[in-house]
Amino acid sequence: MIAYKAFNEKLQATMGKGVFQFEPGKTYEESECKCAHNGFHCAENPLCTLNYYDGTGTRFFVVKAEGDINQDGYGTRISCTRLTLIKEIDLIQLATLACMYMQKYPEREPESRYVLEKTGKCDRKDSFIIVRGKSPEAAGVKGSFLFLLKEARRTKEIEGVYPVFVDGEEVKENIWYRIRGGKICEKRN
Repeated sequence: MIAYKAFNEKLQATMGKGVFQFEPGKTYEESECKCAHNGFHCAENPLCTLNYYDGTGTRFFVVKAEGDINQDGYGTRISCTRLTLIKEIDLIQLATLACMYMQKYPEREPESRYVLEKTGKCDRKDSFIIVRGKSPEAAGVKGSFLFLLKEARRTKEIEGVYPVFVDGEEVKENIWYRIRGGKICEKRN
């Protein structure tokens, strides 16, 4: 199965036995897996990786989880006996993949401080916020990314994902944006 994993800047992750060094493209194997005890950990939902590594220098990878797979119900955390690092992605790519995940599984809880209901503001450059709802609204500082996820009228199904980069010119800093007629526009009072 395809999953996601975060690492420190040296491409290391903490395991029950200590720190484990990874390399892109390599496959790693363990004899057993049980979440929070052993095996290689990753997550089905890209945003779950931010529960473990969320600081400067964090590196994110798309991974392939194989062999025995154990899930313990803590978010979408997975432990597996075989893990391959497929591709490195940046934070905004991670957010984009998270939006796709939420579109595929609209009823699942996102379990992330990056996902807000109805309104939200991103106050960090090179970061993002995801706002979902019937009429989502978001604002951000210059250099931030806003993702507006429009839900269907009567369900939590996501009808559209609207990514916005706050460049300071076309999309202004600290101005609230919403979706109208299938397009992003400034919120007017």
